[in-house]
Amino acid sequence: MALSPVNSFARFFFGFTLLISISFGVTYAVQKYASGQDAQQQQAAAAAAMLKQVK
Repeated sequence: MALSPVNSFARFFFGFTLLISISFGVTYAVQKYASGQDAQQQQAAAAAAMLKQVK
């Protein structure tokens, strides 16, 4: 069963769009996770500096 050119292009376009969407989603999730880790490290460093200053 041969696919028509329009059907073939539609399948390609859908697959390519899905791939790009997943890629953006993973990139966003990793960036969000890394930002959260950085914020936690900065908060811990600030708390340690404040505790050191009090002594």
